[in-house]
Amino acid sequence: MANGYGFIRNLLRRGTGRWFALLIALTLLGCSCSKKKEEEQRRDIHSLKSEMLQLKEKLAKLETDQQAIWDLLRKPGIAAEPAPAMEAPKEFKPLTVSELIAGKDRFIGTRVRVKGSVGPVLVHHKSLLLRSPAGQVEVFFGNLEDKLVQRLTSTLVDQPATFTGTVNPAPKGTASLLLTAEAVEF
Repeated sequence: MANGYGFIRNLLRRGTGRWFALLIALTLLGCSCSKKKEEEQRRDIHSLKSEMLQLKEKLAKLETDQQAIWDLLRKPGIAAEPAPAMEAPKEFKPLTVSELIAGKDRFIGTRVRVKGSVGPVLVHHKSLLLRSPAGQVEVFFGNLEDKLVQRLTSTLVDQPATFTGTVNPAPKGTASLLLTAEAVEF
């Protein structure tokens, strides 16, 4: 043990004691800085945990809302009922695709007559696209007669067509709106 104390005494005599004292002071100062950093990190972790809990709550709410929507769609009485096939009044001038897109908020859920040039037919979707400079409207063949559907899918329609049907919002995709067709005029 005497050798250990003698070593420290020799260091202090040679002037290295100041360096040793400085090293101890820096070590103590470094410890206090790291404690401050640890506190900062703990606060950051706590705030991140609270944000994560809020996001989990929002996600749970979205999932319950989505499940409620799916349940409504699966009910046979609500979603599967086709709209009664009524003929649109002939005296009204049909809308253009651009007019329909411009006033889409006003027309959603209503029956309209739309006239436009027929774009590509999407056989696997059982629909076609009506084109205009303002965008496209997807027309589902939903309530059309089989003869009309066969004509639309098998031949090139090079003239504008008038579709009567109900306007619905479009899911993310190529079209601005969806129109469930009930009648077609060439």
